[in-house]
Amino acid sequence: MLSQSDDTATEIRTFPVFERRWNWFQIGVQSLIGLVIASGLAGLFGDGPLARAERAVPDTPIVLRYDRFLRAGFPSQMRIGITRPLEAEHVAIDLNADFLQHVSVDATQPRAEAVDATPAGVTYRFRLGPERRGDITLMLSPREFGPVAARVSALGRPVDVPLLIYP
Repeated sequence: MLSQSDDTATEIRTFPVFERRWNWFQIGVQSLIGLVIASGLAGLFGDGPLARAERAVPDTPIVLRYDRFLRAGFPSQMRIGITRPLEAEHVAIDLNADFLQHVSVDATQPRAEAVDATPAGVTYRFRLGPERRGDITLMLSPREFGPVAARVSALGRPVDVPLLIYP
């Protein structure tokens, strides 16, 4: 049986240095989890406002629409929109070698009239038809992960298309 003095003599020891470090560790882990969740909601890992990008080709009615963040082995698309009629019925789209080293183009919609290899990459030629406008879709398959310094040229005007491919 416990005596009256033993009942109240329970001592709780504190370790302020450890508790302070543990609290900072917990705050860090919780902040990291919150950052990952916020990044995911913003589009860093899929759909969201950060995931999609749109770039206009200078001095042309051509707009590139693409995903900034790709996943290796998962298909993606790049859309090339021609918003106003062009002067010619044909348009040439050039993809640089760094882009093609990381990403392969599986198909195009509509089908390219000609595909030519150049020292700088590949040129796809498309016939637009009498209306001289429309959309071109490139079906992409990212292969190698890492940052990609892609450059897409339309009508001889280059546009930098920064991409990040996740493993």
